[in-house]
Amino acid sequence: MASHRKFHGTTLKAREVAGFALKEIRHPAGVFIPKHSHKNAHVGFILDGGFTETFTRKTLECRPLSVSYIAPGLPHTDDFRHGVHCLVFEISSARLAQIRDLAGLEEPVFVHGGRAAWLTLKMYSEALRSDAAAALTIEGLALEILAELGHVKAEPAEKKLPRWLNQARELLHARLGENMTHEEVADGVGVHPVYLATLFRRHFRCTIGEYVRRLRIEFAAGEIANSGRSLCEIGLAAGFSDQSHFSKVFKHHTGMTPGNFRANLPGRHRPPYLRRIQDISSTSCSRGRGEAPKQ
Repeated sequence: MASHRKFHGTTLKAREVAGFALKEIRHPAGVFIPKHSHKNAHVGFILDGGFTETFTRKTLECRPLSVSYIAPGLPHTDDFRHGVHCLVFEISSARLAQIRDLAGLEEPVFVHGGRAAWLTLKMYSEALRSDAAAALTIEGLALEILAELGHVKAEPAEKKLPRWLNQARELLHARLGENMTHEEVADGVGVHPVYLATLFRRHFRCTIGEYVRRLRIEFAAGEIANSGRSLCEIGLAAGFSDQSHFSKVFKHHTGMTPGNFRANLPGRHRPPYLRRIQDISSTSCSRGRGEAPKQ
């Protein structure tokens, strides 16, 4: 029988807001936690590192920008083989009772990147603030995250992408640093640009441009968390035309600049060319002559 456990690891920061208990936690590498469960439902978001979470019928490979929902009392094991830095927010039983029927969250839900990740990054940013408005914002973001995860869970399991649409998505991933047009993507998969745009939005609930922008931020966040490359190099590799544009878009999606994001990752080695908190909007780096238009 699985026992109820408090969260393992070192709690770096903690905050309670309207039935949601936020904790920023760092787990050391090499720890395995046998089968257990948690009294309260919770959402976990990986900022750095990764771990494996195993349930009776499902195994989740959690990595940076992964978001997962675990229902209360659900037995699972955790393998922190490589260590992890994460944000967790627990949901009180009273708060869960208010939203459970609307969200329909019972089984584990897992997504990587996308809207749920950006909402959780914004929550992380707001958790660092101390003003009264931050508490209201955190509560709203928590509800949005649960609604988004509930929507993911509600999508039909048998829903399959047309082969050409999956190829279009793979093409965008493979060439995320390039500024492709709708015509180029459509030609690459053999469909009309209008048909591509219509079906893409229907299946992914966003335009191609929005998808590429989020994909670039996801790539950049992963590089910031897991590499020693300069923010300038990362921005250019992700397809942004200059650092100011990179900083503006990154902050819009995550609530913090790339420099702030890197500075708030505990234990990260900062290369000597980085200031303690580097706001790249004030530095210069661009593609130079003939740069592609901004996405």
